[in-house]
Amino acid sequence: MSTGRKLGLKARAARCLVCTLVCTSMVTGCWDDRELSELGITSGSAYDWEDNQWKATYQVINPSSGASSMGGGGGGSGSSPPFLTFTVKGNTIMDAIDRSNLTSTREMFFSHSRVTVIGEKLARRGINQLIDFFLRKQDARETVYVFIAKGNAGDILNQLMQLTKNQGAGIQLMIEQEARLTSYFPGVRLFQLAMALSSESGSAVIPEILLTGDEIMDETSETGRTDLPSRLALGRLGVLKGDRLVGWLSQQEAFGLSFLTNKINQASLSFPTQPETSAKIDGSFLLQHASTKIRPVWENDHYVMDVSITGSGVITEIGSPMDLNNRASIAQMERTIGENILETVKQSWVSVKRLNADVTGFAMTIHRSDRKRWKQIEADKSWDEVFGNIEIRPRIHVSIERMGLSNKSFKTVQQD
Repeated sequence: MSTGRKLGLKARAARCLVCTLVCTSMVTGCWDDRELSELGITSGSAYDWEDNQWKATYQVINPSSGASSMGGGGGGSGSSPPFLTFTVKGNTIMDAIDRSNLTSTREMFFSHSRVTVIGEKLARRGINQLIDFFLRKQDARETVYVFIAKGNAGDILNQLMQLTKNQGAGIQLMIEQEARLTSYFPGVRLFQLAMALSSESGSAVIPEILLTGDEIMDETSETGRTDLPSRLALGRLGVLKGDRLVGWLSQQEAFGLSFLTNKINQASLSFPTQPETSAKIDGSFLLQHASTKIRPVWENDHYVMDVSITGSGVITEIGSPMDLNNRASIAQMERTIGENILETVKQSWVSVKRLNADVTGFAMTIHRSDRKRWKQIEADKSWDEVFGNIEIRPRIHVSIERMGLSNKSFKTVQQD
């Protein structure tokens, strides 16, 4: 046999061996595969600090509930709850998760989690370890929405919601809808929280979620009521500095912060339509477009932030006699709406300065626009002092683009 033929046979044998190995690897399956029936699919988690231990509550989807009266038709038991909760304690978060195996027939699986709730006591102690856990564990989701609860965070996960079976998904939809339609609160995902706390500002915000009543609605039969005595709702806005909760902003102050941080998607504003004669609030304006630009200026040994806010929208309600064909009336309403926004922004800034936490992101703005001075601030570690001396110089311009479907208020029509 010639040398060339021998080499050809060896090459063919090598190719066959490679093909065999590839085909074999494709049919061996995953080495760490787990059956769905062995997993507890979590839709939400809550963390508290109690008795110097981590207290973790996990909301696990109940596969036996099927489609119940809480959402959709089909089979399944209407009396079976759509989810189950497990509360465990441990010296670390993983210790608590491992202890859940002592009370559950399924292993906790976090890849489908939608929300996580942090108790106020834990938030004031510090959440660095919790963030590290989410960023480190393979099946943990850093895209979960984060909330703070004033009391026991685990109670939030026990509350049933109407119109939805998956409560974790329901809370996610609630914050996404709020951020899109009213803009009081930003939806904060865990990776965004981590980025904010590790940024130049070292501060972040987290919305509060609370129960509107004292009773926890945790039985499926109770969701058949037309109105629940206790519901989940968004409350205030928690302010974190470092990794600790340092205070709260009211809803109105949170609204002003949304303007300062250019996070207004859409909002409804109430205002007096005839402020020169009456302080009665009888008009509504739907702000459909808004933009905020900030320019830092160094003046007299401190920064002044030039804040330019522009917005436009449509009138949605008028309670006083008014002819909207009159340009002077429209200009007056634009000024009044602008003044209301200005007051809201100033009120928010006063509260933010009082907490001395840069949730406005001014540190990042200054770093980008004035690198030389920022290097000096970093070297001196004087950002807290610099931030405390910042002034804002807001300017508001609002334009009414449309009047709705009528150029006259109904009260005017009645008087004609």
